[in-house]
Amino acid sequence: MLPEVTQLLELQSIDGQLNELSARIDRLQGQQRSIEARIASEEQTVAGLRGELAQLQHDSRIRNLEVDELDANIRQYQERLDTGIISFKEMEDLRAKILSERGRISAMEDEALVLMDRIEETAAKVESGTAACTEKVTQHRTQIDEIDAQIDGLRSEIDRLHGDRAALCETIPAYLIKQYDTLRARSGEPIAVVRNGTCSGCKLKLAGSTVERARGSLGIVTCEHCSRILYIEEFAHDD
Repeated sequence: MLPEVTQLLELQSIDGQLNELSARIDRLQGQQRSIEARIASEEQTVAGLRGELAQLQHDSRIRNLEVDELDANIRQYQERLDTGIISFKEMEDLRAKILSERGRISAMEDEALVLMDRIEETAAKVESGTAACTEKVTQHRTQIDEIDAQIDGLRSEIDRLHGDRAALCETIPAYLIKQYDTLRARSGEPIAVVRNGTCSGCKLKLAGSTVERARGSLGIVTCEHCSRILYIEEFAHDD
């Protein structure tokens, strides 16, 4: 096998490792995004409970204000009954209003009791939900930190491989690097082994002369179909 082909195979191996490391980083970052989405969902659930509690507390305050207002009305009506000089009809109207307002107060007080029960239940849910959310978010953040550490390690490995690649490229003729990079941009793997007279890249049958030249050591040989650089493994006997 030509030394240049050996070097190009090493270069292709490095590029394959770089691609795999980049793909692993992408997968890890995808996991991080999924974890972040779970964190957001859990925090949103707690925020929803807090919003529900705030609304219930608001409704309770409104009910209390309405009860206070009705109670003030009753006192005014009663004062007019007790101290005012009014007709019999007005007296009957005021008594009817007092009776009506007391009925409304009774209904509102019942509603207020229901609201208080719901407030207590929702407050308990907020407390337990917040505690559970805090625990889960802490676990998720730990997972994210662990993934960050893995990504940092992979990036360090990528930096090392880029250094190895640059050093290797300095030993390979520039025209071969250009040919390799052109093929890599087009097909991903610029170097292909010949097996059973076939290019392992495009899977097409090669001319006998191409196989013979690939077996020899007279220069770089390319596939007549896909232009990949060909080589024959030294232990193989390709016919």
